[in-house]
Amino acid sequence: MRRDVEAVPIEHEGSPMFLLQDSEGISPEPIAVSPTAMLVASLLNGKSTAAELQAAFTKATGTVLGLGEISSLVSELGRMNYLETSEVAERRKAIWEGFLKSPARPAVLSGSAYPKEGLELAQALGKFFVDPKGPGKPLADKPALPRAPLGLVSPHIDLDRGGPSYAWAYGALSEAPPPDLIVALGVAHASPNSPWILTRKSYETPYGSLDTSLELFQDVQDLLWYDACADEWAHRREHSLEFQALWLKYLWREKTPPWVPILVSSFERFAPDRAPSGVETVETALRRIGERLAERGKKQRIMILAGVDLAHVGPRFGDDVEVNAELKLRVEAADRETLEQALKLDADAFYLSAVAGGHWRKICGLSALYTGLRWIKALGGEGPGKLLSYGQAPDPAGGLVSFASAIFP
Repeated sequence: MRRDVEAVPIEHEGSPMFLLQDSEGISPEPIAVSPTAMLVASLLNGKSTAAELQAAFTKATGTVLGLGEISSLVSELGRMNYLETSEVAERRKAIWEGFLKSPARPAVLSGSAYPKEGLELAQALGKFFVDPKGPGKPLADKPALPRAPLGLVSPHIDLDRGGPSYAWAYGALSEAPPPDLIVALGVAHASPNSPWILTRKSYETPYGSLDTSLELFQDVQDLLWYDACADEWAHRREHSLEFQALWLKYLWREKTPPWVPILVSSFERFAPDRAPSGVETVETALRRIGERLAERGKKQRIMILAGVDLAHVGPRFGDDVEVNAELKLRVEAADRETLEQALKLDADAFYLSAVAGGHWRKICGLSALYTGLRWIKALGGEGPGKLLSYGQAPDPAGGLVSFASAIFP
């Protein structure tokens, strides 16, 4: 079984099922399987024979599954490219080589998560501004503020659930002129080894490409102790920055400034219960890059953009809890306490607040926003930032996701 396949519990026609999803894009479509098939799939380690799988299944369940049924399931998973086969390896290699050779990162969600045609897309995005949960007014016709903000926090949840919160963020951004440069921080949900993952590629959108500032890219690369593009593959299908590129180009079109798109892996691996500032390699890089940004900031207006979500709780995320009104209130109270530290640009206090209690909220944007807060402060930010919106949305597989938008003048 491929390790990158995600299994999401669902209910289909009143029966429990598992939806297998391919994060690499090798398999053409998701596949729904029964709990029995899911157990067999989890036993596919590449070493066991069908008879050994049958014995392991019987030991786990007390029932006997026929060898023919096992063979049929394995054949179907192989046909759908959910197994590690030579064909999958060849497809993976071809996809990766194609991505490396391309000067651009394709808009992989165009046509599925949002319309690919410009006018239809503008109508879809525009409705979020007048949504009851939105800001209640369209984008500003012209800037009312003299300069761009130092920082912006936006969700990265899908538009159907988080659209109004995006509208709050980018509506506030429309009140200011564009900066000269943007440092965009997204969540690397695959969380590869590199703490920060960069790419030189432009990000394609239905409104044209958003180009990367190669000078600023090199500034960051020079201050890291590893190749910033070593895990560049994480950009190929990651949505957290694709949505930000979409909204930036929707807002400013041809006036959109260049950016440096950076995906941030989980710092919790080496700082589970302490601030990342206590990790020497991470702290040194954060400080040195912040100093370089501050130096550039004397001549160019730089904005830090964080595309992040907050809490992920419930059965979908491994919690044995019921998603009810009480849980929603508990999550919101904890989120607002954590956001209060973020708005004060106290990055360490923000991080410690988030991981308190065993990081029970599983804030997926924790490391990206921590990085953003550090660099906003390095650029001269003194706080407080302004919370624009806070929201929660159900996860269709059983859970709760929270998100917010904020701006730092």
